[in-house]
Amino acid sequence: MKTGDAVFGVCDVGQEGAYAEKIAIKAAIVAKKPNSVSHVEAAALALIGLTALVTVEDTLHLKSGETILIQGGAGGVAGFAVQLAKHIGARVITTASAANHDYLYNLGADEIIDYNAQDFTEVVSNCDAVFDTVGGDVAQQSFAVLKPGGRAAFIASGPNAPEPPRDDVQSLRPKVSRDRAHLARIIDLVQAGAVRVPEITRYPLSEAAAAHRVSEARHLRGKLVFDVR
Repeated sequence: MKTGDAVFGVCDVGQEGAYAEKIAIKAAIVAKKPNSVSHVEAAALALIGLTALVTVEDTLHLKSGETILIQGGAGGVAGFAVQLAKHIGARVITTASAANHDYLYNLGADEIIDYNAQDFTEVVSNCDAVFDTVGGDVAQQSFAVLKPGGRAAFIASGPNAPEPPRDDVQSLRPKVSRDRAHLARIIDLVQAGAVRVPEITRYPLSEAAAAHRVSEARHLRGKLVFDVR
């Protein structure tokens, strides 16, 4: 990178200040933002991309020809993961409300289960991997759809992966690193057309409280981005 290049990244673990107009951050955990990606798009992609990459590639080690169930597919992280898994060559099953099915088919999902109408444990089985972004009862139930030797990764169940109710599967908690290599891979995937920018909902910073209420309801499609100024 050169002086004057636009960059993007994610604050280091434990670092506060992401809503500030300016913040000091380690050079090693930012990457160059190409002109083809706007600042808003880069902001929307950074954390969801890191989380999806670390989970799908580094933690689950998903391979072409495998089947993965991604819980909560319309969310930012899960939507990126759906596309990444499809790019790898996996069969992708996901859960979402009926209103988000077309959105997810357009992202590449092979099968979508309406969690309001179906119990996913009754229609899904023999998965090689599960990526749970929902937590709670969904996390525990996700073990039921794994084949023997399968692995599940969890990002909404606290700092540790939940204890599996069976001893023939793996329960994993991804460690989402902040580094230039993963950020650069996000950009490479976007520029190659393998992953598209998520649907973005923008809020002015003055409406942060309202944005947080939307986020906490956990039914947002895509990603929230604040306009700081």
